[in-house]
Amino acid sequence: MLLLYRILSQLAQHLLPVVGLFSKKVRSWRDARARQELMPPPTGKKVIWMHCSSLGEFEQGRPVWEALRVQVPEAYLLLSFFSSSGYDRQKDNPTSDQVVYLPLDTPKHARQWLDLFAPDLILWVKYDFWFHYWMEAHRRQIPILLFAARFRQDQFLAKAWGAPFRDIIVRAHTICVQDEDSLRMLDKWQVSGALVAGDPRIDRVLRIAEGPFEDPWIESFIAGQPVMVCGSVWEEDLELLLPVLKDGPLTGWKWILAPHDLAEGRINHILEACAGAVRYTRDGSSNPADARVLVLDTIGMLNQVYRWAAITYVGGGFGRSVHNLLEPAAYGQPVLFGPYHHKFPEARGLMQAGGGFEVQDSPSLQACLEQLREAALRDEAGKAARQWLLDHQGATRLILDRCQQILHE
Repeated sequence: MLLLYRILSQLAQHLLPVVGLFSKKVRSWRDARARQELMPPPTGKKVIWMHCSSLGEFEQGRPVWEALRVQVPEAYLLLSFFSSSGYDRQKDNPTSDQVVYLPLDTPKHARQWLDLFAPDLILWVKYDFWFHYWMEAHRRQIPILLFAARFRQDQFLAKAWGAPFRDIIVRAHTICVQDEDSLRMLDKWQVSGALVAGDPRIDRVLRIAEGPFEDPWIESFIAGQPVMVCGSVWEEDLELLLPVLKDGPLTGWKWILAPHDLAEGRINHILEACAGAVRYTRDGSSNPADARVLVLDTIGMLNQVYRWAAITYVGGGFGRSVHNLLEPAAYGQPVLFGPYHHKFPEARGLMQAGGGFEVQDSPSLQACLEQLREAALRDEAGKAARQWLLDHQGATRLILDRCQQILHE
């Protein structure tokens, strides 16, 4: 397996230009990497490098990253991504001294990278294990702290051909996992010394929920009515939601629909399906209170908009996997979602606590909303959701303590 990985890593450099001829996305990703100028850090500064596969992993690492800027202000903070979704959204990240794409995983690139940056500490968020970078860092005795990690029986790491990558995990200085199941997997692989620290995203969403935010236009739309907020919804989610929206138990409620895909076709489909719906970025209506449905067609606001919800639905659970359940739960609201959530322990935790609800189809969604229409049941579920987060906060502090220990060794 390792030989095949090395061959594919080398071939990728030559195949990407060919693939780019047929894929605009791949071409853009490849060209951005080719154009980037890697700048060496100033001499004499401690260098902390954090790598994230994509934007979701950055959001998990973000509380730690921002706290490091405060706790170690003199350090040089280097942030790298694999995907364009992470890099494009965070290329101007104010916490970081430099934000870059990580070059493909080859022995040569790993040597060049560590020669240039010579980090004192490497932070790796969740997964995206790069064999040659880890092995070269280990050879140079550069400590790696892996955090927000999750290990499951269905991962490639648990397969026979994942043995080389299990071998590099052993070489991490410190591993902070999200849950006890992950710790048991590491024990099975004979990896000792790991710590159950939890998920630092919980600390971040609680902080966001407790902060101020105003939007007079949205408040005008709501007009004092109860609100159902449906976040990061895909077509499969809309197939459930739209029938219930039109003929369901939430009569007199307002609905806010935030599509995950902001393509014009998807937005127009929702607008056409919901007569009289208004669009956040383009509607010039002087009286949005007349509308029952608001389409949130912008990025970066959803985690704030959840504060106006009485009930929330999070999309993705009828596709590859459910999206962020922690953001709505932080506001103390019941959270509904589809059945594909096994990769996220918070889904199971919220359900067990009584604040999360799995729905299988439109009838089960309708039945769930029938129950939650009752204010007393809704409030009880919302309090249970938030309490589960409060009971599982604190990962950021534990991870920071380990960072400080390593930096002072």
